[in-house]
Amino acid sequence: MLRSRLVVIVAATSVLAACQASTDDSKSGSRGGTPTAIAPAEVPSNVSTLTPYPAPTKTTEPKAPDGFKPVFAENVARHGARSLTDGDLLDETIALWDEAKQAGALTSAGKRFGPDARALRSAMKKVGFGNLSTLGKEEHQAIGAREGKRLSALFKQAAADGEKVDIFDSGQGRAEASAENFSIGLRSVQPDLDIEPPESDEKMLKFDNEDRQYEKFLEDGPWTAPYNEVRKLSGIDQAAVDALKHLYKPDFVAGIDDPLNRANGIFDVYRSGPAMSRDVNVDTRPLMPKKAADAFAYVDDGRYFYSRGPGLDGDDGSYQAAQILLDDFFTVIDDHLKGRGSHLHAAVYRFAHAEEITPFAALIGLPGADEPATPGETYTHDNNDFRISRVTPLSANIEWTVWAKGDTHIVSIRHNERPTTVGRDCKAYQGTETFYELGELRTCLGATG
Repeated sequence: MLRSRLVVIVAATSVLAACQASTDDSKSGSRGGTPTAIAPAEVPSNVSTLTPYPAPTKTTEPKAPDGFKPVFAENVARHGARSLTDGDLLDETIALWDEAKQAGALTSAGKRFGPDARALRSAMKKVGFGNLSTLGKEEHQAIGAREGKRLSALFKQAAADGEKVDIFDSGQGRAEASAENFSIGLRSVQPDLDIEPPESDEKMLKFDNEDRQYEKFLEDGPWTAPYNEVRKLSGIDQAAVDALKHLYKPDFVAGIDDPLNRANGIFDVYRSGPAMSRDVNVDTRPLMPKKAADAFAYVDDGRYFYSRGPGLDGDDGSYQAAQILLDDFFTVIDDHLKGRGSHLHAAVYRFAHAEEITPFAALIGLPGADEPATPGETYTHDNNDFRISRVTPLSANIEWTVWAKGDTHIVSIRHNERPTTVGRDCKAYQGTETFYELGELRTCLGATG
């Protein structure tokens, strides 16, 4: 029995159809025809951080109060749909399947797992591990195009006035590619707009690697104890065995070393299917029992909740590092309104990662990311609305639009292109629900810049 290294996240696999030598290997879970994105209604709710972007079916923009016009826009967004970041555990997962096949220990679901995993691996190698999939590129191109249409008047005026659009990314390839594809989409509907080449800002857009205090918190902060309670409540060890028995016969499963890590590999194959759906025709939904996948997704939710989300009541260590990002949101607004900087800009767009979007959402109190765990109560899906798949799916974005009427400025906020409220203590502008006076927003969110 092959022994595996402890790896948290795993993947799918691929061997070209021409290399699939047996009858079993030819029975893949192909959806047939040209690779097509899985419809949002068909995406499982338990694919966690690899949930594709839930694009709105129509632009949802509440009417601004009379007399207000948009003068500036900015956002922070997660990179788009991607392949798995690493192929090592994926390789080990396929190797285990090969061993089970040799032993005649495959179940009916197990017989399709290997070919499907190999097909996924082949597609991931083609796009590159950790890189945007075709769907990820399309997500951000579409978001950019919708942004160009939504703020058409703002951008046409910006082009006439010589104002530019600034683009920043974390310096990692998938964030850079997301920025580039967003720019393609925006330019497709605003061809006269001057969009600056993307610049990298790791300090702001990869702050989980740049803030030493936060790194320490992630390594051994107080979040680890309640997170371990989540793991106990999840029944993750039994879920791992159930996932393995779904693919392999009981005697074979009984001899597997480190079943939890092996099941992590299965979960990564399962959850990577939707994000890769435009690159390979594989339906991964039958490859893992729903109850087992739910347990793994709950553990993921618990980890993000305590380490990067709302966290523990009275302890802001899980999200305070996002202050650098919040302060920049106000700084660039001030730069625009006061005409500061090397050039005038009409918008600023930033591209980062789940590790930045999640704490930022918690810091500003977005619905679904605003309820910390009360003392003595462990986070569950029953007592808290936080789900990483809703707060920070692939291509997740949080956008502010500044509106002006004379010297009065108000800000509307959208989460994944849908209007939202923020911060429990923030008071909406008179007669509105999702617009805030700029000074009120600065105070209630606790800007320090």
